[in-house]
Amino acid sequence: MASITYTATRELVSSSPQLIITDLVKCGRVQRSEGREHTALGGYTESVLFRIDSEWHITAKAFAPDQLPYWREFAASCGNGELFTLDLSDIAGGSSGPFGARLKRNSYKESRYEHFWFQASFIAVEA
Repeated sequence: MASITYTATRELVSSSPQLIITDLVKCGRVQRSEGREHTALGGYTESVLFRIDSEWHITAKAFAPDQLPYWREFAASCGNGELFTLDLSDIAGGSSGPFGARLKRNSYKESRYEHFWFQASFIAVEA
């Protein structure tokens, strides 16, 4: 089970737990690097690395429609780069403990699953 702890600031739901505990269908880690590379006329290559980001591609297990407002509150409250805590320590291949993360811009998606259920997916970047 994964847990997401956030501070609700937008699209507030009354009696919001500000904590989502869910099973995951997909949880994969990818490292993305930002940099620049230049090859001189002599054949020498110069590389400049700006940063390496660790991204977690997460898809939650299907959930009932009554949970959808809480997921939307999470997406709205963290969609502008706000920090939240993600704990994947109970998952094989997950993190060793809770860590701070940010939602990658425009990465949150929700979709229908078998006509009645919903599924949420997003990309979390370790902060």
